[in-house]
Amino acid sequence: MKKNFLIILALCVSALWAGNSIFSYEGFPVQYYGRDIYSLGMGDTGASDIFRYNTGYANPAMQNRGNRTLFGTGIMMGYAIYDSEYNGKNENFRDDMLDFPYFSMSVPLGRHRLGMQFNAQASGLVNNQTELADGTIEKQSTDKYLYKADLIYSANYKKFNAGISANLYFGHDKQSFTQISSNNMFNTYESLVRDFKNPSVTVGALQSFDNLSLGAHASLPVTLKGESVRSTIHSTEPETDYEYKLPAQYNFSATYLPIKQFKLAADISYEPWSAIADTYRDGMKAGLGFAYEPDVDLHRTIFMRLPMRIGASYRQLAFSDKDGGDIDEIALSYGLTLPLKREVNRIDFGFQYLKRGDLATNNLSDTTLSLMIGFTGFDIISKPKDRRAPREIPTKEAVE
Repeated sequence: MKKNFLIILALCVSALWAGNSIFSYEGFPVQYYGRDIYSLGMGDTGASDIFRYNTGYANPAMQNRGNRTLFGTGIMMGYAIYDSEYNGKNENFRDDMLDFPYFSMSVPLGRHRLGMQFNAQASGLVNNQTELADGTIEKQSTDKYLYKADLIYSANYKKFNAGISANLYFGHDKQSFTQISSNNMFNTYESLVRDFKNPSVTVGALQSFDNLSLGAHASLPVTLKGESVRSTIHSTEPETDYEYKLPAQYNFSATYLPIKQFKLAADISYEPWSAIADTYRDGMKAGLGFAYEPDVDLHRTIFMRLPMRIGASYRQLAFSDKDGGDIDEIALSYGLTLPLKREVNRIDFGFQYLKRGDLATNNLSDTTLSLMIGFTGFDIISKPKDRRAPREIPTKEAVE
């Protein structure tokens, strides 16, 4: 048990990573919606998918299904390719990417469940360097993240699930600028560091039928509060109060089994950012996914026995680029599952192509190619009893 606790702790610590994007200077461009790697390989859909062991608890009602103790986590790795157009000249740069989007745990208590989830809500990480005509070097960087820790309770009544989670948001926004002149006489350095946190609440519900599941969940708006510190090469200013407002988030999802071995899922998320400031537009993300869940008894080849899925998503970012242009995002994904020995254990693989922004509209764009790996199961708390111990078998009495 001690070893398992250390593994869980290490996974929680490893989740403190940020996604890369060239639009990080303007806001939080990378956002996760609380779903697991299986879902990310299916167009980031599945907030109502009760037809599998689901370890993404964006909808707190989701964690009630099944009588297993579930652990889930994932990793995303790959490349982020930045493209820019300035004065008719195109430039591009390839950056490595590593992200740990979530860790979750769910424990059954009869018709009830208790759980927790720690996930990267939004993030942005980018560095760039420019050399001017006189040899002066300018460096800019931004490192920002917003994480969410959830404590979850859900209950089940027949085919209806309801859940609630207490959410703690916390994060920081660090920006820096360095200028090194060619003669070292006019060097400068400036930084702005902001941190913020505050709690909120999410409620959700799921209604299931034989071949259909419908879900809805909503998070309350929250004002994150903290401090802001500005520093220069000469001095550090006193701390000042800082606020970062998050709007409410509304999510609707549906999962449907049209015929045996096949599954369709659709999810949509909406955030009224325009209610916070006129400079924002409302954020939206919509995804559509298709999955093949084979009956292993009907297939002979290993490939046809593997669950597979594809999906696509479209997202409107709330903030604009530096010139006021809208930023949109599209993603295509593919996934497959490797079931392990025990029914609850599996490894999910996913591949995602994502493009954020457009050179014609924004003069900047991101293209990310990601390999995603998710781990689900490892039911260490509710192991079945060992019934292999020798037993005394009664013998039949002789009848005279």
